[in-house]
Amino acid sequence: YQAKSRAMKERENIIKKRKEAIEAEQEYKQLKAKFFGIEFTDGIIRIHVLESVQEHLEEGTAMHHCVYDARYYSKPQSLIFSATKDGERIETIEVSLETMKVVQSRGVCNKNTEYHEQILALMQKNMRMIAQRATA
Repeated sequence: YQAKSRAMKERENIIKKRKEAIEAEQEYKQLKAKFFGIEFTDGIIRIHVLESVQEHLEEGTAMHHCVYDARYYSKPQSLIFSATKDGERIETIEVSLETMKVVQSRGVCNKNTEYHEQILALMQKNMRMIAQRATA
């Protein structure tokens, strides 16, 4: 009975989160649309900006961290990226639009990965492009 009840609550929670994501989508687009399409790679790792609240939800769910639940999509000075290798998510990156620096970059369950330094270097190498979009 408890497992069934827990599963039902989990389903209700997912439905609630999806509804919230849909409602927040318009505001997110207004805040971050100028950054949409930013994507870069070093040939091994691909990093791209999250372009919707739904993507934040998917990222948080897949990576088991708070990028969605802490509402990073609604923070005007934060821009969130996803780093992938061979199509698999490896780290989620937060950039401060005030300082143009990486605030945090975390793998599954907020752990660093073997690609952490490589991801930070790739972000640093492309920070000027992000800054140019910020002032566009």
